[in-house]
Amino acid sequence: MPRSTADSGASIPEASVARLACYLHILRSLSAAGIFSTSSGQLAGAAGVNPAILRKDLSHVGANGVRGVGYDVARLTARIAMALHSEDLHNVALAGAGNLGRTLLMHAGLGRGFRVVAMFDTDPHLIGTTFAMPDVALTVAPMTELVDRCRAADVGIAVMATADDIAQQTCDAFVTAGVRQILDLTTVTLDAPPHVHIRPVDLGLELQILAFNASCEETGSQAQRSGAVVTA
Repeated sequence: MPRSTADSGASIPEASVARLACYLHILRSLSAAGIFSTSSGQLAGAAGVNPAILRKDLSHVGANGVRGVGYDVARLTARIAMALHSEDLHNVALAGAGNLGRTLLMHAGLGRGFRVVAMFDTDPHLIGTTFAMPDVALTVAPMTELVDRCRAADVGIAVMATADDIAQQTCDAFVTAGVRQILDLTTVTLDAPPHVHIRPVDLGLELQILAFNASCEETGSQAQRSGAVVTA
């Protein structure tokens, strides 16, 4: 699904959006370290992509490096941030206030452009408990109040870290509240209207990919030690 930039209306492929977000994170780290310029090779290497892919991604935001100099970190950061609307403030609600959900919301990268305004759970031991989020303390509300509270707080993004057996009904509640962007940490394939964008994050799948990569590296190392040739 293509996205649009705020200033030009040009569509950006979703794969490029994901990579641009990665570049933005790296650029902010470079800026914090006092680095003012970077080459396409350096930025691509840090992001784990081919320099040609990086240059194509950056063309979507109208960014061109200077031969022999590279990219101005501050200027490139501003261009990508504007294209991704990362300087806007987005209200976020969390469903499932257990350890996983709270850890995600406490992540340092969430503070820029995102404001957690509501937390919900079904556990009576968690409901009414106050947790310190970045810049604010939030009290966990019951799931039965999700729709009204999300509407009142103008929530645009939801994070779902609930038990699987209530995942769909929680998703339905967010949709009823007008939320159109959902980060799904459950293992359920959610059903939602076409205008609602659900981004699933399957931690088990990610671990499986890492395990596969580790196995491939080990196989390659063993082949090198034995002098064998590994073929696909």
